[in-house]
Amino acid sequence: MSEFEKLYQSKRISGKDLVGLIKPGNRIQVGMFFGQPYGAIKAIDDYAKNIDPLEITIVHATGPWSYMNFPGVTIESSFLGPFERWSQNEHNNVYFIPVQFSDAQKLVRGTAEEGKPFDFMIFRVAPMDERGYLNFSLTNSWEYNAMRWLHKNSPKSKIVLEVNPNMPRVFGLEECGSNEMHISEVDYIIEDQTPLANFPTEPITARELEIGKHVAALVEDRSTIQLGFGKLPRAIGSFLKEKRELGIHTEMFCEAHVDLIEAGAVTNTHKGLYNGKSIATFTVGEERMRNFCRENPAFAMAPVEMVNDVRTIAQNYRMVSINSILTIDLNGQACAHCIGPNIYSGVGGAFEFAYGSQLATEGKSILALPSTTKLKNGTTVSNILARHDPGSRITIPEHTVDWVVTEFGAARLKLLNMEQRARALLKIAHPDFRDELTRQAIANGLRLTNLPS
Repeated sequence: MSEFEKLYQSKRISGKDLVGLIKPGNRIQVGMFFGQPYGAIKAIDDYAKNIDPLEITIVHATGPWSYMNFPGVTIESSFLGPFERWSQNEHNNVYFIPVQFSDAQKLVRGTAEEGKPFDFMIFRVAPMDERGYLNFSLTNSWEYNAMRWLHKNSPKSKIVLEVNPNMPRVFGLEECGSNEMHISEVDYIIEDQTPLANFPTEPITARELEIGKHVAALVEDRSTIQLGFGKLPRAIGSFLKEKRELGIHTEMFCEAHVDLIEAGAVTNTHKGLYNGKSIATFTVGEERMRNFCRENPAFAMAPVEMVNDVRTIAQNYRMVSINSILTIDLNGQACAHCIGPNIYSGVGGAFEFAYGSQLATEGKSILALPSTTKLKNGTTVSNILARHDPGSRITIPEHTVDWVVTEFGAARLKLLNMEQRARALLKIAHPDFRDELTRQAIANGLRLTNLPS
């Protein structure tokens, strides 16, 4: 047995024993998506019910975890998923943190410097190699650098890595830590063999294909692209397959990116930054995507502080950010994380990519949304609004919005006056709502007649 294996074994504990170390009032941070430590969370579900109070910070829970029902638990999150929304509705125990993705590590550093650091950071990783390094696999995010910082600066904080043999080894960038951590930097190791969850997309509709067609028309050959997750990005990607020599610099890497690479549309040869590599900070997808990332020298996982930095984004040639939004008003204020005053998801990196892409040489930002939504009661509403409801929060402000696309076409708002912006958005609104939106716009003081060209 090597010295690294001996060190590894000396740090191994069971999930039950890990929970035994948690005290009332402790603060726990767990990883996101594929970094979410299922074994540790299951142990918290089984053994932590009487730890009161207990604060758990999680981003987009991927399971209906029992701890959400515990009377002493409060949950903090910067990006809500369906389970956080459920817990908030049922127990009123979820607290939202509005933070840009690349700033999230500052939460860890700031609270530590104020004397209340996280007591435990728990993250799922791939097995240790012969050099004694554990690989962060499919998720680097902000937690990677946060854990490295805590190891050096916050002795009270315990770094717990959950080793799962199903996690593939994924390369990183040497200057960013190579997506790995040495066993000597870890306080505890737990082991779990839970199969990795799949994150499939729903079938694409004809409307989403129309949006995809309009978005793809704005993307030139040799562009560097950022795509999100879901039906709409997958539809957009289906039309980008005809492009040539694209590059990838994206917050999240998913099946839509693999589609483009396998179609031959992506070569990464003209990015201007990390040529030859697709760059991301986390992944969401299925086994095909995971196998693509496995020890692939053409793919690199890097910390979000680098990936989402507007200065980094701006170094990519023809950087095109493509983000889905929920609503936009006739002033051009875009909302991607709220429905009215209610939090739906999170700020994430939407603003960072929207702004950073426009700083790039020949770069542009594209916001995409369907023109309407059908509510649960059967009512159809416009996603282009005269004004957002009181209490709504804006994800991307009016002065940062560039292109907006619906199934009815594309409108460029950049540098237009307020009336011109409204007129451009009315042209891509659903025809059934254009007259009423025009009436509301005029009632709100917009002068929609005799406009300058």
